[in-house]
Amino acid sequence: MMLKQLSLGALDTNCYFLADEQTHTVAVIDPAADAPKILATLQENGWTAKYIIITHAHIDHIAALDDVAKATGAKVVLHNADRNILNNDALCLALYFGLPAPKVPADILVNDGDTLSIGNLTLTFIHTPGHNPGSMCILVDDTLIAGDTLFYESVGRVDHYGGDYQTILRSLNRLMELDDAVKVYPGHGPATTIGHERMHNPYIRS
Repeated sequence: MMLKQLSLGALDTNCYFLADEQTHTVAVIDPAADAPKILATLQENGWTAKYIIITHAHIDHIAALDDVAKATGAKVVLHNADRNILNNDALCLALYFGLPAPKVPADILVNDGDTLSIGNLTLTFIHTPGHNPGSMCILVDDTLIAGDTLFYESVGRVDHYGGDYQTILRSLNRLMELDDAVKVYPGHGPATTIGHERMHNPYIRS
Protein backbone atom coordinates (compact mmCIF):
# COMPACT_ATOMS: atom_id res chain seq x y z
CA MET A 1 0.00 0.00 0.00
CA MET A 2 1.13 3.53 -0.78
CA LEU A 3 -0.44 6.67 0.67
CA LYS A 4 0.26 10.11 -0.75
CA GLN A 5 -1.15 13.40 0.54
CA LEU A 6 -1.71 16.81 -1.02
CA SER A 7 -2.83 19.89 0.91
CA LEU A 8 -5.30 21.76 -1.29
CA GLY A 9 -7.63 24.74 -1.28
CA ALA A 10 -8.23 27.70 0.99
CA LEU A 11 -8.56 25.52 4.09
CA ASP A 12 -5.53 23.29 3.37
CA THR A 13 -7.70 20.22 3.05
CA ASN A 14 -5.84 16.93 2.86
CA CYS A 15 -6.48 15.01 -0.35
CA TYR A 16 -5.16 11.45 -0.19
CA PHE A 17 -4.18 8.93 -2.83
CA LEU A 18 -4.50 5.37 -1.55
CA ALA A 19 -2.74 3.10 -4.02
CA ASP A 20 -2.21 -0.61 -4.50
CA GLU A 21 1.40 -0.85 -5.61
CA GLN A 22 0.97 -4.10 -7.55
CA THR A 23 -1.94 -3.05 -9.75
CA HIS A 24 -1.25 0.73 -9.73
CA THR A 25 -4.92 1.35 -9.02
CA VAL A 26 -5.83 4.10 -6.59
CA ALA A 27 -8.62 5.74 -4.63
CA VAL A 28 -8.59 9.52 -4.63
CA ILE A 29 -9.95 10.56 -1.25
CA ASP A 30 -11.46 14.05 -0.89
CA PRO A 31 -10.68 15.93 -4.15
CA ALA A 32 -10.65 19.23 -2.32
CA ALA A 33 -9.51 21.65 -5.03
CA ASP A 34 -7.00 22.10 -7.87
CA ALA A 35 -8.10 19.31 -10.19
CA PRO A 36 -5.04 19.80 -12.47
CA LYS A 37 -2.72 19.04 -9.55
CA ILE A 38 -4.70 15.94 -8.61
CA LEU A 39 -4.70 14.69 -12.19
CA ALA A 40 -0.98 15.45 -12.57
CA THR A 41 -0.25 13.40 -9.44
CA LEU A 42 -2.10 10.44 -10.93
CA GLN A 43 -0.18 10.74 -14.19
CA GLU A 44 3.22 11.22 -12.57
CA ASN A 45 2.80 8.04 -10.53
CA GLY A 46 1.25 5.94 -13.29
CA TRP A 47 -1.91 5.42 -11.24
CA THR A 48 -5.39 4.63 -12.52
CA ALA A 49 -8.17 6.04 -10.34
CA LYS A 50 -10.79 3.39 -9.58
CA TYR A 51 -12.72 5.32 -6.94
CA ILE A 52 -13.15 8.87 -5.71
CA ILE A 53 -14.09 8.53 -2.06
CA ILE A 54 -15.66 11.41 -0.15
CA THR A 55 -15.29 11.31 3.63
CA HIS A 56 -18.13 13.83 3.93
CA ALA A 57 -19.92 16.18 1.56
CA HIS A 58 -18.54 19.61 2.53
CA ILE A 59 -17.35 21.80 -0.32
CA ASP A 60 -13.79 22.12 1.01
CA HIS A 61 -13.46 18.37 0.42
CA ILE A 62 -15.26 18.12 -2.94
CA ALA A 63 -14.64 21.33 -4.92
CA ALA A 64 -12.66 19.46 -7.60
CA LEU A 65 -15.00 16.46 -7.72
CA ASP A 66 -16.67 17.22 -11.07
CA ASP A 67 -13.41 17.75 -12.94
CA VAL A 68 -11.61 14.75 -11.43
CA ALA A 69 -14.58 12.45 -11.98
CA LYS A 70 -14.97 13.57 -15.59
CA ALA A 71 -11.26 13.18 -16.36
CA THR A 72 -10.81 9.77 -14.72
CA GLY A 73 -14.17 8.04 -15.02
CA ALA A 74 -13.69 6.81 -11.44
CA LYS A 75 -16.74 5.82 -9.41
CA VAL A 76 -17.77 8.33 -6.73
CA VAL A 77 -18.23 6.77 -3.29
CA LEU A 78 -20.23 8.51 -0.54
CA HIS A 79 -21.92 7.52 2.70
CA ASN A 80 -25.65 7.07 2.24
CA ALA A 81 -26.48 9.69 4.90
CA ASP A 82 -24.84 12.45 2.80
CA ARG A 83 -26.64 11.57 -0.43
CA ASN A 84 -28.89 14.65 -0.26
CA ILE A 85 -26.04 16.98 0.74
CA LEU A 86 -23.48 16.34 -2.00
CA ASN A 87 -25.20 18.33 -4.78
CA ASN A 88 -27.01 20.88 -2.60
CA ASP A 89 -25.43 24.36 -2.73
CA ALA A 90 -26.56 25.27 0.77
CA LEU A 91 -26.12 22.00 2.64
CA CYS A 92 -22.63 21.25 1.30
CA LEU A 93 -21.61 24.82 2.25
CA ALA A 94 -20.85 25.80 -1.35
CA LEU A 95 -22.81 29.04 -0.94
CA TYR A 96 -20.72 29.89 2.11
CA PHE A 97 -17.56 29.73 0.00
CA GLY A 98 -19.08 31.32 -3.10
CA LEU A 99 -18.67 28.11 -5.10
CA PRO A 100 -21.11 25.83 -6.91
CA ALA A 101 -21.93 22.43 -5.49
CA PRO A 102 -20.69 19.45 -7.53
CA LYS A 103 -23.05 18.24 -10.22
CA VAL A 104 -21.69 14.68 -10.28
CA PRO A 105 -23.85 12.30 -8.19
CA ALA A 106 -22.53 9.46 -6.10
CA ASP A 107 -22.20 6.18 -7.97
CA ILE A 108 -21.82 4.04 -4.86
CA LEU A 109 -23.57 4.74 -1.55
CA VAL A 110 -21.98 2.90 1.37
CA ASN A 111 -23.06 2.23 4.92
CA ASP A 112 -21.23 1.33 8.11
CA GLY A 113 -19.12 -1.79 7.72
CA ASP A 114 -19.25 -1.91 3.93
CA THR A 115 -16.02 -2.70 2.07
CA LEU A 116 -14.47 -2.01 -1.31
CA SER A 117 -11.32 -3.43 -2.88
CA ILE A 118 -8.50 -1.69 -4.70
CA GLY A 119 -6.19 -4.35 -6.06
CA ASN A 120 -5.13 -6.32 -3.00
CA LEU A 121 -6.31 -3.67 -0.53
CA THR A 122 -9.59 -3.91 1.37
CA LEU A 123 -11.14 -0.62 2.47
CA THR A 124 -13.62 -0.75 5.36
CA PHE A 125 -15.97 2.18 5.94
CA ILE A 126 -16.74 3.29 9.49
CA HIS A 127 -19.71 5.66 9.87
CA THR A 128 -18.65 8.45 12.23
CA PRO A 129 -21.40 11.11 12.21
CA GLY A 130 -21.25 14.29 14.24
CA HIS A 131 -19.42 16.66 11.93
CA ASN A 132 -21.77 15.75 9.10
CA PRO A 133 -24.56 13.15 8.94
CA GLY A 134 -22.57 11.01 6.52
CA SER A 135 -19.08 11.55 7.89
CA MET A 136 -17.08 8.36 7.60
CA CYS A 137 -13.58 7.05 8.14
CA ILE A 138 -11.73 4.57 5.92
CA LEU A 139 -9.73 1.79 7.55
CA VAL A 140 -7.07 -0.09 5.58
CA ASP A 141 -4.91 -2.42 7.68
CA ASP A 142 -3.31 -0.10 10.31
CA THR A 143 -4.18 3.13 8.47
CA LEU A 144 -7.26 5.26 9.17
CA ILE A 145 -8.27 8.14 6.93
CA ALA A 146 -10.44 10.13 9.29
CA GLY A 147 -11.93 13.03 7.34
CA ASP A 148 -13.10 15.76 9.72
CA THR A 149 -14.06 13.41 12.54
CA LEU A 150 -10.69 13.20 14.32
CA PHE A 151 -7.81 15.67 14.11
CA TYR A 152 -4.47 15.85 15.88
CA GLU A 153 -5.55 16.57 19.48
CA SER A 154 -8.86 17.98 18.25
CA VAL A 155 -12.16 17.16 16.58
CA GLY A 156 -14.27 18.39 13.68
CA ARG A 157 -16.58 21.33 14.24
CA VAL A 158 -20.26 20.63 14.82
CA ASP A 159 -21.94 23.97 14.12
CA HIS A 160 -22.90 23.35 10.48
CA TYR A 161 -25.95 21.52 9.13
CA GLY A 162 -26.20 18.03 10.60
CA GLY A 163 -23.45 18.57 13.16
CA ASP A 164 -23.96 17.43 16.74
CA TYR A 165 -21.51 17.46 19.63
CA GLN A 166 -22.75 14.40 21.50
CA THR A 167 -22.88 12.43 18.26
CA ILE A 168 -19.27 13.19 17.35
CA LEU A 169 -18.17 12.21 20.87
CA ARG A 170 -19.81 8.81 20.36
CA SER A 171 -18.01 8.52 17.01
CA LEU A 172 -14.70 9.30 18.70
CA ASN A 173 -15.36 6.66 21.33
CA ARG A 174 -15.95 4.16 18.56
CA LEU A 175 -12.61 5.01 16.95
CA MET A 176 -10.95 4.42 20.31
CA GLU A 177 -11.84 0.75 19.89
CA LEU A 178 -9.02 0.60 17.31
CA ASP A 179 -5.48 -0.38 18.25
CA ASP A 180 -3.12 2.31 19.55
CA ALA A 181 -0.74 1.71 16.64
CA VAL A 182 -3.30 2.68 13.98
CA LYS A 183 -2.05 5.72 12.07
CA VAL A 184 -4.62 8.49 11.62
CA TYR A 185 -4.64 10.77 8.58
CA PRO A 186 -7.17 13.60 9.12
CA GLY A 187 -8.94 15.91 6.71
CA HIS A 188 -6.88 18.86 7.91
CA GLY A 189 -3.56 19.11 9.70
CA PRO A 190 -0.88 16.57 10.59
CA ALA A 191 -1.14 12.83 11.00
CA THR A 192 -1.41 11.22 14.41
CA THR A 193 -2.14 7.82 15.96
CA ILE A 194 -5.04 6.36 17.90
CA GLY A 195 -2.72 5.89 20.88
CA HIS A 196 -1.65 9.53 20.89
CA GLU A 197 -5.23 10.74 20.68
CA ARG A 198 -6.33 8.38 23.42
CA MET A 199 -3.80 10.00 25.74
CA HIS A 200 -3.83 13.64 24.59
CA ASN A 201 -7.07 14.54 22.85
CA PRO A 202 -9.20 16.53 25.33
CA TYR A 203 -12.45 15.52 23.65
CA ILE A 204 -11.65 11.87 24.13
CA ARG A 205 -10.25 12.28 27.61
CA SER A 206 -13.46 14.04 28.68
